[in-house]
Amino acid sequence: MNLNKKFLLLNLFFLQAYLIRFEIGGYPTNLQEILIGLQFFIFLYAIIKGKIFLETISNIKRHWIILGFLGLTALSLATTEIVNNIDLIRHLKFLFFAAVFTFIFIETFKTKEERENAIKIAGFGAMAFGIFSIVYNLLGKNVALDYRLLGPLDSAVYLSFYLTPFFIYFTIKFLEDTRTKSNLISSIILALLLIATRSMGSILGSIVILLIYIVKKTKLLKKTSVKIAATLILLTAISISFYVKILPTIKTDYSSLDERGEIWLVSVELLKEPKTFLFGLGPSQFEQNYINTADKVLKQPPLDYYVIQPHNIFLLFIFNYGILGLIFLLVLIAKTVSIVIKPQAEAKTSLQEIAGFVIAYFFLHGLIDTPFIKNDLLILLFIFFEMAFAGKNRD
Repeated sequence: MNLNKKFLLLNLFFLQAYLIRFEIGGYPTNLQEILIGLQFFIFLYAIIKGKIFLETISNIKRHWIILGFLGLTALSLATTEIVNNIDLIRHLKFLFFAAVFTFIFIETFKTKEERENAIKIAGFGAMAFGIFSIVYNLLGKNVALDYRLLGPLDSAVYLSFYLTPFFIYFTIKFLEDTRTKSNLISSIILALLLIATRSMGSILGSIVILLIYIVKKTKLLKKTSVKIAATLILLTAISISFYVKILPTIKTDYSSLDERGEIWLVSVELLKEPKTFLFGLGPSQFEQNYINTADKVLKQPPLDYYVIQPHNIFLLFIFNYGILGLIFLLVLIAKTVSIVIKPQAEAKTSLQEIAGFVIAYFFLHGLIDTPFIKNDLLILLFIFFEMAFAGKNRD
């Protein structure tokens, strides 16, 4: 294995390296950005040495997902009024580093075996970070008021979004081959970590996606015992969601659903402006517009002024990129549904299908949470997009 591949696997394992922040000559940066920068130069050296520089550059046109996001961002910048330059710069940095990293990933790992191995390494990194998060919170650092597992992150949902794609991956791999116990162990560890985050969006979303997989790909549901078990698991998750999310909304003046209700109400009001509907608010400009508008729309102070994203994937795309962004999202959803429901001739699930199931989870959970424009999650989103839609592999 050459240096480029080894360093890329290291980057995948330490995807949370952005938490180590510092300044270089007054420029705020983090370890992840430095590692991706080094990765770029190592990759550049590898393709020049391998005499595939021109071939690799010509492959850029194949990465229509990345090009789509970059094009929509450029168009949004040209047609919207930026009200918060700091949020814009953060957005552009996330997008740039995620695009570069994903391009290198797809152009480096070209075979199914290489990509499978890379996803496993990233999954092991997620488990390691989850275990580190337990220790971090048990030591009394960054402890949530409701004692949800969040490690050093700002929110438990950030951690759950990071863990869930790998939980889905390892669970499907185990169901494909129950003899490989390492996949079962990985799945159980990730499941326990997810439960500790108490993110009902992640827990319910992953259960729904895995049930869809089981219905499509296996004969397990023909067994009465498995049907009963699957039903009980789903009902248990729904019941817990009711007590954790819905009941507090009914009994108290504050819950996460109450907050989302306010966000969506203000969002609807913002979309009544024709220019906003057509062109959006601009990349990551929602928070400042929400702060400026919430009091007037709600007739009272909102439960929280500092709302980074609109907590709905449709609103996220239309506010960031306008109506073209919404159309782009609908195309991605249509392609994902096609992958998820289309019958496959092969008995085993392909990596493309697994990526499709992971993307389906992102869309499903994205109905209520949208922390995608972030160092680690945007990279994962792009990689699974590319593996599902654009990145062909050699078996």
